[in-house]
Amino acid sequence: MDFFQHQDKAKRRTAALVILYIFALLLLAAAFYGIIIAVLAYAAPDYRETVSRNFFFEPGLFLAVFGTVIPIVSLASLYKTYCLSVGGGKAVAESLGGRLVYPGGVNPAEQRLYHVVEEMAIASGIPVPPVYMMDNEPGINAFAAGLSPNDAVIGVNRGAVELLTRDELQGVIAHEFSHILNGDMRLNLRIIGVLFGLQVLTVIGYYGFRIVSQFGGTRRGNSKDNSGAVILVAILASLLIMVLGGIGMFLSAAVRAAISRQREFLADASAVQFTRNPHGIAGALKKIGCPKIGSAVRAPQAAEASHMFFSNIGSLFSLDSLFATHPNLTTRIRRIDSTFDGKFPAEVTRVNLFDASSSQQQSRPTINPTSRYSMSPATAASLYAGFLQTTPQAMQPNTPQIGQPNAERIAVASALLENIPQEVTDNIRDPLSAKAAFYAVLLMESDDHVRNRQLAYLIGAENDYVVKATRWVYGRIAFLSPQSLLPFTQRLTAILRSLSPPQYRRFSEVVKTLIHADNRVSLLEYAMTALLQRDLDVYFGFAKPLSVKYHSAESVREPIAVVLSLLARYGHDTENAARSAFLAAVNILPLSALEMTAAEDSALPSPHESLTILSQVSLNLKRQIFAAMTTCVQHDGQITVKEGELLRANAAMLGLPTPMFL
Repeated sequence: MDFFQHQDKAKRRTAALVILYIFALLLLAAAFYGIIIAVLAYAAPDYRETVSRNFFFEPGLFLAVFGTVIPIVSLASLYKTYCLSVGGGKAVAESLGGRLVYPGGVNPAEQRLYHVVEEMAIASGIPVPPVYMMDNEPGINAFAAGLSPNDAVIGVNRGAVELLTRDELQGVIAHEFSHILNGDMRLNLRIIGVLFGLQVLTVIGYYGFRIVSQFGGTRRGNSKDNSGAVILVAILASLLIMVLGGIGMFLSAAVRAAISRQREFLADASAVQFTRNPHGIAGALKKIGCPKIGSAVRAPQAAEASHMFFSNIGSLFSLDSLFATHPNLTTRIRRIDSTFDGKFPAEVTRVNLFDASSSQQQSRPTINPTSRYSMSPATAASLYAGFLQTTPQAMQPNTPQIGQPNAERIAVASALLENIPQEVTDNIRDPLSAKAAFYAVLLMESDDHVRNRQLAYLIGAENDYVVKATRWVYGRIAFLSPQSLLPFTQRLTAILRSLSPPQYRRFSEVVKTLIHADNRVSLLEYAMTALLQRDLDVYFGFAKPLSVKYHSAESVREPIAVVLSLLARYGHDTENAARSAFLAAVNILPLSALEMTAAEDSALPSPHESLTILSQVSLNLKRQIFAAMTTCVQHDGQITVKEGELLRANAAMLGLPTPMFL
């Protein structure tokens, strides 16, 4: 199953959630109506005789109950969903007690975690998600939250970081990235909103009981009025609402269980597919089974987010319960490791991060950058000896599957990041230094004359600290290969999210000025612009998330022609070769005859404008357009570094998480 199929399946699950929610809502209102009718019939025999003749259907009461329960529950669900959509994954992580982890910190365990997340993100072709440490959680667990890959965050329990080897931690993170890439996160947030609505009556009853009880206490001993009877009735009514609200909690648990379990099996399988190392995620699950460890989460808000975690947040023995959000732990392990005997370790020791002989603590692999993204099977195997299981099919020079990273690409991402000087990584821990590093990358794309003009502009646009930091970073990354610069920039975007919206607006204006200082846009500058537009612009609310406006290829003929013509000419030396590649790409699209555009035609939209239009086509049409783009680039049988990065930048503009090319 590929990225597009996963997205279709996520939409179907959302539709199923809506149906289940409507059913549960009607059932909840019907249960309230039935219990109220029963209480009234029991208390008043005359009323019972009246309603029994109408088969216990009282139109006025029916309308009153349904007209009260349904709006209250629905509005509560909408309110909670809105709050989550505004805060996104960050709001979820902070509500669970998460603390943001920055790259370049002094804690080796946290830096190992950040590196694992960073490698997976760059290999997947998505922005590096912010990482949150759950300091007060000693169990082994993790979660991914957000509305889209651009909004995703990763949260990890302290126990997972301290008790898991690097391979095991990578397996857990790969599981969470599966949820990000498979479109599960938006559904997870919607489930929280739905469950809150179904449980809101219990909350209303609880607070009503507290208020009335406190009010009754202040009236105690006052015999001059009959308010005591009124207070008693109010207390009983609050208790009744709390009891009846338990029905909503029961229904919400059923809805959550119905949606969650199969997704966990899929995420486990995807983690093995991504890493090609079943022992990593299996080892993490086995350690969770240790009676002294588990995967419990103590945060008060954890219950409503239980379906988002890597493993069940309650005790180990609740995994087999009827409404468990995760499959049985033994079953999960045996699907990955069929030899598992069902015995969990009695003890789990902390990982020694300073033991150089420990295999999981070896430094990240390095490679010497070449002019192409290409590795032989022997080279790939040497990166993670004993870890990669390469096959001839895996090593063929073909385009990566969207949303499907693999161990080879993760290894390359790790190696490219390793080329970044450690002193640079250690000193980029805040938004100001991240801005300076971003500016430094842009300076590398200019000659001396333009660079001096850019620096003169920076002196007037930024404070002394940022200008000095820009010069300092530039002097230390000037030797970096082009392959390492884009991953370095992806690392910076995660830190830049800590800017305020006004600060980011100013930063983006400075970036645009630096890019256009030489009146041209290089490939790297274009890729960096795509990162900002599809990640930070949306994150800060300066651009809207992608929406669908076009469903047919005919409606976007001109933008398709512009983009394919650019790709054809970019990767081929002669006009005839470019035309041949263009026609091969067009042949796989549902289009009538389409001609290449002229190399310079001011009447046509620019490639950037064309990609902006194409980013608003339906998902199925995006699949076809991206297939045409890759066909165009691959027509000569090779993909150069520049072609690969251009294609990835275009994919970023389309909102498609594309792994790096090999």
